[in-house]
Amino acid sequence: MPLHYPRYKKSDYENMPEWQLDCLLNEYGLPVIGDVNQKRKFAMGAFLWPSDHNE
Repeated sequence: MPLHYPRYKKSDYENMPEWQLDCLLNEYGLPVIGDVNQKRKFAMGAFLWPSDHNE
């Protein structure tokens, strides 16, 4: 597991291709299930601070 959170913005997650979301979630040992929108929502919830959800 990497030592730091990924440094992506909300817009990065919204435009990230599914394969990249899969790799990112897998790298952190997180579940890679659901459709691409579910994966995006999960990644944003896991990696963005609450204040970053509005950016």
